[in-house]
Amino acid sequence: MHDIDTVRAITALVAFAFGLAGHYVGDHWLQTDAQACKKGLNGDQGRMCAMWNCAKHVVTWSATVVVCIAAAGWWLNLPLRPGWLAAGMAVNAVTHFVADLRTPLLWLARLAGRGAYLDYGNVVRSSGPAEVGPGTACFHLDQSWHIAWLAVSALIIAGPM
Repeated sequence: MHDIDTVRAITALVAFAFGLAGHYVGDHWLQTDAQACKKGLNGDQGRMCAMWNCAKHVVTWSATVVVCIAAAGWWLNLPLRPGWLAAGMAVNAVTHFVADLRTPLLWLARLAGRGAYLDYGNVVRSSGPAEVGPGTACFHLDQSWHIAWLAVSALIIAGPM
């Protein structure tokens, strides 16, 4: 392994680790209640309302992830290149938006044979059965989708040789 390969590997690992930290902060601390409840196309609100709330969430989420990765890169003196950071974050933002609309993610999960998991993996809340939100199969598939794309974007952020 050459020095440049080592630097790229470390950059990818740092981008993933700090991107994951930013992901959790952006997804669970900074997302507003309205965004969380109204971003899905499967809800009672209209299509434009869902897309608007999802877009607002993805912008805030993306900014949080970028700040975390950039701060770590600065602190560790890593050669983060703005173009590759932007490319990795573009992949992240698009895949996050699509998944958080819920309907595309649910369709893909059923296509992949995860329908029984989606149907069974619900929770009972004080307001009744829930198919989305923390503790549901939808939530876990959503989070695993986001984390997988964070890994892909970390490799993009590390850039080519």
